[in-house]
Amino acid sequence: MDNYSNNSNSSFTERFSTALRDLPNALGQVFNLQRNVHELKTLKKTTKIMMTIMLLATWASFILGKDFGFSGWIGVITGTSVVLNLILVDQGRLTNYSWGVLGCVVWLIIAINNRLIGDIASQSFYLIMQFVGLSVWHREITQADQEEVSSRKLTWREGIFWFLATFIIYFIVLFFSKHLNGVQIYLDATLLPLGIVGQVLMTYGYRSQWIAWITLDVINVIIWFNQLQVVSPASTSMFVLQIIMLINAIYGAYLWFKPSDQ
Repeated sequence: MDNYSNNSNSSFTERFSTALRDLPNALGQVFNLQRNVHELKTLKKTTKIMMTIMLLATWASFILGKDFGFSGWIGVITGTSVVLNLILVDQGRLTNYSWGVLGCVVWLIIAINNRLIGDIASQSFYLIMQFVGLSVWHREITQADQEEVSSRKLTWREGIFWFLATFIIYFIVLFFSKHLNGVQIYLDATLLPLGIVGQVLMTYGYRSQWIAWITLDVINVIIWFNQLQVVSPASTSMFVLQIIMLINAIYGAYLWFKPSDQ
């Protein structure tokens, strides 16, 4: 992906306000069936192969897990939605948000059933940010007159700010998780801060988002492996999904960090 041009120095607040005004138009494009089909059809060959493997793994885990109850179906719907969302994010495609909204809703249901306080908070935040993100991406893509959002670099000051913000939010979530009798609280409490950082950086096209996502996915693999041991709701599908997400995050980082033709 190309590096984002450095001539855009508008503040987050200004871009956020403009994005909200553009929300109706953005929603129309994100949930446009023709655009969704087009953006999936025009993915790179390597990305299509990744998508196929990830979808097959998601459905295979569902079938082999033999959890055909409500939680099992919710799990496989979550997995399918997340896979399509992530694949489209990898290439900076706007319609990733149509699948992102669906994925957040069904994942939130699973997190509630598993009493994962950090995950519940994370998915609630992600759901809100889907609408912010789709507005910002729609504006960026429209202004640049291209099909994909481009990546930009964080300054060292911005990097330090988000690093410190991650730790501050972590201890806040940890405090509430202890008082709400959450599960795996020390690991679970990392999900919201990493998710906030990753989602905000993704919304504004920063490639450093992938550092947050890879870290978060590694922790999620551990969390859902532990949940799998106690046979919690949709644990098989969700564990496989975490592995898929980790592999995808590595692939996404490659696409966003690889040298551009300048």
